[in-house]
Amino acid sequence: MPRKRNTQRRMEIVNAAFRLFAEQGYDNVQMKDIADECDISKSLLQHYFPKKIVLLSTMLNELMLSAFVYGNEQLTALSPEQRTMIQMGFLLRMLDENPTIEHFIKDVFESPELTTEIVLVTLDWLEAIGVDGETLTIRYATNFAVSGGMAVFFKRKLLRASVEGIAENIDHAFYLLLGEDSQKINQIYLSTAKYCTDRYYQAFITNLHEHSTINLRAEIQI
Repeated sequence: MPRKRNTQRRMEIVNAAFRLFAEQGYDNVQMKDIADECDISKSLLQHYFPKKIVLLSTMLNELMLSAFVYGNEQLTALSPEQRTMIQMGFLLRMLDENPTIEHFIKDVFESPELTTEIVLVTLDWLEAIGVDGETLTIRYATNFAVSGGMAVFFKRKLLRASVEGIAENIDHAFYLLLGEDSQKINQIYLSTAKYCTDRYYQAFITNLHEHSTINLRAEIQI
């Protein structure tokens, strides 16, 4: 029972912090603000999360793992390459259509430490679904493609770049760095076209709502 209560309290804190970070920005929220939002003392908050960055790291892990559930459960008949391409398109579309989440993720990518956290969670997923390559090479390719791709994504309106085009280029850069040739990458991308539709995207968002331990209903609309 104590373990269950501790888990519930931790997730209450994570949910409260997520709301504050999304609404006000990571740098503008202090630990005391989170404690006040949860109606607990700052010392109790620090018992669960000693530093704000530890709290955000936990949050990122929960969000990323929840997002990857869709590919793990609904796209199992597809190759790892197809799954990564579909997931990337869905994730960028989700950010594009939900400004609060984009604002939150933009804060994250301004921190090299948190960008590394995202890369590590993504790396674990890529290895779990069987993407071919040495761990070091996959990590390098992921870091390069995601960091560069998200930098373009956040400037997409200025650059007049489409979300679909950015997702395609992220995937392309990733698989080129893993040694695939452009023709094969293009063939894989074309094979995913029927999944990059409203129907499958809505299934992804529904899955995210169902599996996320963080309450996303106010930030991500179905």
